[in-house]
This record gives sequence, structure tokens and C-alpha cells, in this order.
Amino acid sequence: MITQTKAFHNTEITVLWSHMDANGHVNNGIYQSYFDEARMQALEKAGFSIAQMRSEQIGPVILEAHLTYHKPLSHPDSVRIETNFRDGSKFKGKVVQSMYRISDGELVCRAEFLALFFDFKKKRPYALPDEFLNLFQNLES
Repeated sequence: MITQTKAFHNTEITVLWSHMDANGHVNNGIYQSYFDEARMQALEKAGFSIAQMRSEQIGPVILEAHLTYHKPLSHPDSVRIETNFRDGSKFKGKVVQSMYRISDGELVCRAEFLALFFDFKKKRPYALPDEFLNLFQNLES
């Protein structure tokens, strides 16, 4: 059993029957949608509301995704996703996420994403506010 580590944000998600594939476990593509949801909740917690991002036409864009699958998930499992932000700069940084099955605490999947904030009006990277960068630099220390 894996114990919970210190994470900036934790998200719990229940596996839906419709997320299952023909092999009787969650389709690998669904994992990214779980990580997406957890990432957006973490951004909300950090002060980037979805409403604000939509009104300002800014938001995160994934440049790279690396997922390592450790254990299968099936219905009706629930997962806890730990989300942390690392190696941030004015425009981009890493999102490190670990997904644990709640019933036994086992690590199911680990993911690292390279992301940047993008200004969709100007069609270029968006410079993150210093408060956001300071928040995550303090968490890394």
C-alpha cells in the first residue's frame, strides 16, 4: 500500500461503467481525462478559475504527456489524484500527478505533463503572474 504524500491538491474521481473497455478495465485514454479534471481543480485552488480563464481567453496547453501505468482500474473503483506543479517558469512548467486506487491505496498511474499557459487571443504564450509562480516555488522548497 502506498501512503499519501504531500500534494498541492487532491482530487477524488469515481470510475464510471462507460469508462471500461472490452478487456474489463478502464480504457487507457480515460486516464488522461481524469488527470485533466484534477489539473483543472488544482488550478482553481491556485486562483485560476475556469470562468476567469474563459473570459480572458487564456488557459493551459499540454505540450508533452508521459504516463506510466502500474495497476488496472475497473468499475466501481474510485481514485485519488495528487497534483503538484514543478519547475515553473513565466510561461511553462511541469505538472506531476499520481493516481491511487482508494480501496487499497495502490499506485495506479503516474503522469508528468509539460504545460504552458496560452493567450488564445494573441496566439502566443501567456506570462504567468508572479503570485502564481511564487506559490509553486514555495511548495517545491
